[in-house]
Amino acid sequence: MSLKDQGNKYILANTCSGIPTFKHIETNEILHGQVGPYQEAIHLYVNHSNILNTQSPEFVVYDLGMGCGAQLIAMYQSFLNNLNIKKLTIVSFDLEKEGLIALQENIHLFPYVNEFMELLPLCISQNNFVHKLHDGRIFEWNFIEGDFCKTILKPKGTYPLADVVCYDFFSPASHPHLWTYQIFTNLNLHLSNNAKMITYSSATCIRAVMFASGLYVGFGPLSGKKSKSTVATKIFQDLAEPLTLEWKKTFLRSEAKFSLEEKEQNKDKIVNLIDNHLQWSFF
Repeated sequence: MSLKDQGNKYILANTCSGIPTFKHIETNEILHGQVGPYQEAIHLYVNHSNILNTQSPEFVVYDLGMGCGAQLIAMYQSFLNNLNIKKLTIVSFDLEKEGLIALQENIHLFPYVNEFMELLPLCISQNNFVHKLHDGRIFEWNFIEGDFCKTILKPKGTYPLADVVCYDFFSPASHPHLWTYQIFTNLNLHLSNNAKMITYSSATCIRAVMFASGLYVGFGPLSGKKSKSTVATKIFQDLAEPLTLEWKKTFLRSEAKFSLEEKEQNKDKIVNLIDNHLQWSFF
């Protein structure tokens, strides 16, 4: 049985700085291994999305690789602080809810769950619910269970269009099937016109498929002690630090242009799409 067919199991662990987090048993990956789950969710995903300052009355977040719920909870708390948003919808994708169960069982170690305390049991027991706040604003949660390679194949309109995507699946080294051209092309169909996608990964092959899927791509913030993360947008001007022509030259020289599970018939297409991408016209 391959990794992509197995469920996820987690055990308690600590980051290198001693902050409680979880380790994925099968891959031995420590989640948010530098700064801790909530700190990374805020620093990487919340602060570099526009959920804190959007004026839109409705806002949709895709939580890809829900795991132990750090991005889910951080985005919910950001919604509480931005009164412009009248309805927040979070769509979480994962194989199952083992991460949320592990969080519930060890909740005393994770004080950031406090404002989400009454909702966490609902997330575990239900796949869809609507929660009305005291001020009348609405939070809706949808859980899409199963292999993302299959669930993202659903036609446009199956899920609400995403304004922000937190792409937080396991690494391209351990789960290369989740970082291919086909995945990002399918995902692009479910994005709003001004969507932003954020991931911790700095891998050349990941930035390549983001470009090839039709997005503009730039650097994100440092993720712990790693290289700079990656941000992709539908609008070039939404990038704070876009990748330049130097990156294209690096890509063309790279020995790691593609995910280990990239289809052979897509490789030339990816190279051609990057070579002719509109992003280079801005330099």
